[in-house]
Amino acid sequence: MSRKTAFKEQMFRALNSLNRFGQSKYQAKQESFQQGKKGKVDGIYSKKTMLDYKKVAKQFHSWTKSKGYRFSSLSEVTDEHIKQYLTERQTGGYSAWTVSHDLSALNKIFHRNITKKETGLQARRNADIKNNRGFGNNYRSSTYKNNKELIFFLSATGIRRQSITTISPVNAIRDTTGTIIGFHIKEKGGKTRNCCVIKSKQENITAFVDNHISMYGNKPFWNKVDKNLNTHWYRAEYAHTLYNDLLTAQKNQIDYFNGQRNIFVNELKLKQATAKHNLTTKGYDTNTLAIVSQNLGHNRIDVVYSNYLSRF
Repeated sequence: MSRKTAFKEQMFRALNSLNRFGQSKYQAKQESFQQGKKGKVDGIYSKKTMLDYKKVAKQFHSWTKSKGYRFSSLSEVTDEHIKQYLTERQTGGYSAWTVSHDLSALNKIFHRNITKKETGLQARRNADIKNNRGFGNNYRSSTYKNNKELIFFLSATGIRRQSITTISPVNAIRDTTGTIIGFHIKEKGGKTRNCCVIKSKQENITAFVDNHISMYGNKPFWNKVDKNLNTHWYRAEYAHTLYNDLLTAQKNQIDYFNGQRNIFVNELKLKQATAKHNLTTKGYDTNTLAIVSQNLGHNRIDVVYSNYLSRF
C-alpha cells in the first residue's frame, strides 16, 4: 500500500503544476483577455515567485500544525481556514503588502479566487512599499556618487532593475542621424518592448553608447547592479520627466517622437487603456498617462500616477 503524500508536499506539487518558466506571461495575458477572462492567468512564470509562494506554503503548513489542524488533502482546507490565517497574519503586524502576497499564493495553491474584500484585509498602500521604492536605511550618498552613469541612464530610459545587466548597444534604436532615441528591451515573462529616451538626454546617451562600443564592443553596459542603488526612484523620475515633456509638446503642437511614434506607442493598447477613463484622471491627462505607461512597460495608467508621478 503506497504511502499517502504529506500535506506540505501536496502544496508544493500544486505549485509545481503551475510552472510556466520560459513561457511568456504577457502572451498568456493577451490570450486571457481574448477569452474574456480579464487577463487572469493560472500559471507561475517567475522562478522567484515560485520560491516565494513555496515559502508561503511552508508558513501556512506551520500555522496549521500550531492550530491543531491535521489536513490530509488540499480539499479539506476551506475558505474560512485561509481567511483565519490571513487575519491572524494581519493582526500579528505583517504589512498589507505581505498579507496580500500570502493571499495570492494561497489562491494558487488551493485553486481559489478569494478577494481581499472577502477577507476584510486592509488595502495595500504606497507607504507600505519597502523594497527598492524609497531611499531606505541602506541609503548612502556614496552609492549614488559611484553610480553616476547608471543613474543617468535609468533617468533617461526608465528601464527596470532586472534589465540593467542585459541591455547592450545592440538594443539601441537610432534615428536617421544616428542619434539614439530609444531601446528595445526584454523584461518580465519574456515580454519585449521599446522605451523612448528622454529627448533632452538623447545626445548624452548616444555619446555614452558610442564610447562603450569603442571600448567594449557590444557587451552589456553593466554586469552587476549595486544592491543599495534605488533604481525605482530614477524610473519614477523618468516617468515624471516624460509626462511633462509630452504635455509641453502637445501644448506647443510638436511631435515629441519626430515621426517615430509607432515605435514607442501601440495605438490599440492606448485605446484599451484609456477606454474607461475621462480625459483627465486624478488631475492628470489620461492619454499622456497611457503613453508613459507603455514606455514603462505597463498598460495601466493607475500605476503611473499612484506609483510614479505621485513621488514628485
